[in-house]
Amino acid sequence: MSHDVETRIEDGKLHVSRVYDAPREAVFDAWIATHKLEQWWGCAQTTAVSAEIECKVGGKFNQTMTLDNGHVMPGEATFSEYDPPKRLVFGSPGPTGEPMTISVDFTEVDGGTLVHLVHSGIPDMQVDGDIEMHDIIRGGWTAAFGKLAGFLETTASAS
Repeated sequence: MSHDVETRIEDGKLHVSRVYDAPREAVFDAWIATHKLEQWWGCAQTTAVSAEIECKVGGKFNQTMTLDNGHVMPGEATFSEYDPPKRLVFGSPGPTGEPMTISVDFTEVDGGTLVHLVHSGIPDMQVDGDIEMHDIIRGGWTAAFGKLAGFLETTASAS
């Protein structure tokens, strides 16, 4: 069964949702197990990821993405909520220094897991002249959610 990524911007927050054909525990684990996250995290241009994850409130949720053009993008965040296998919330400074917060909810649905992400604090700014930061982040999450589907399908068929 194929599921599309749904995105919308509401009250300045980016919402991203997708249903995965996998148990909630497996989907949640893909977000917090370093060796799993490193296989799917990142935008479409990501070629390698390294991660450091401390699964607790106040713990690190850091990832470094290497892009196909060689650019390295570090991301440092801290968990403010950690409720396995239901919810993750982590925050980091955005490009302007203002905080950005990402909440991810994992809900059991018929035949799978609904993942709903809310990314708040995205600055209202343009990058490279005319590209909106919201659009860049939306594209990144859309690609990552698609890569997660591929990862979950591969791990399910391997077991």
